[in-house]
Amino acid sequence: MTFYFDLTIINLVPRWMLVRCAETYDADKGCSTYMTYDQFVALTFGQLNKCYTLNAISTAIGVSQTFISDLGLSQSPARSIMSDGNKKRNYKVFEMLYHRLLAHYDFILSKRHQPHIIKEIKDRSIKLIDSTLISLCLSMFDWAKFRTAKGGIKIHTCWDDAKMIPDIINITEAKLHDRYGLKQLIFTKGTVVVEDRAYFDFDLMLQRIKAENVFVTRIKTNTVYESVRQLELPDAIDQDIVKDEIITLSSNKAKEVAIDNVQLRLVHVYKEDENKIIVIITNELNWTARTIADLYKIFRINLNT
Repeated sequence: MTFYFDLTIINLVPRWMLVRCAETYDADKGCSTYMTYDQFVALTFGQLNKCYTLNAISTAIGVSQTFISDLGLSQSPARSIMSDGNKKRNYKVFEMLYHRLLAHYDFILSKRHQPHIIKEIKDRSIKLIDSTLISLCLSMFDWAKFRTAKGGIKIHTCWDDAKMIPDIINITEAKLHDRYGLKQLIFTKGTVVVEDRAYFDFDLMLQRIKAENVFVTRIKTNTVYESVRQLELPDAIDQDIVKDEIITLSSNKAKEVAIDNVQLRLVHVYKEDENKIIVIITNELNWTARTIADLYKIFRINLNT
């Protein structure tokens, strides 16, 4: 097997930043060999080279003393040492490192080429939220029980469209509902949140309205609502948009939550590739229907392909 590792990847992580994160959590307390830096290098190497075992990482790094020195290590970490480090070191040190790196490179990430630019909302912060289910073999991962004969985990992701990188990731048991997979679902004023109908929730919608977030999501098929008025569609363009209307939610649950008096908007879009109409709900009443439809299209491109 041929291994590859570009040292510039390691150099993108300022050593001082990693040291401060380690100090915050006393991550190197009682360690003499497998320090936080060593663990970071070893696991990064293993991830980039698709190493399936700790033995593979140890063997590959130890192929050359020069390579070990270039990585900033004193020796190739042994499998047993890596195993102990993975068990004992607080994962939050790397969580902190990730968020500090996002802040450190925020300007560069935000200003690089953006493939999905919608002029009407240019420079707005757009968060795409979704989850994905990963099946696991129960005989190997008995802790990942999902169904009788099936194991799995669920990865919940909040994707920053400008940076083209996730800023929140949470891994849970597979049976947890998407709605509860992320602690942060309310964002700073003006943020646009795009997601699938698994997150369609009256309480959440009302919280976002109060926080002045804009949500764009699929409406559930059994949602009860009343149409207030239909909006005019432009002539000869946007032929995929078949209906644009202002509505109010009228179910008992909506009245209980006190969202029934809030005007919302439904944009009905024909998807030719699936030969069906999808209905998108949003609290944004002023943008064009094209903008609403394109926002949901971004979601499908980035997270559902």
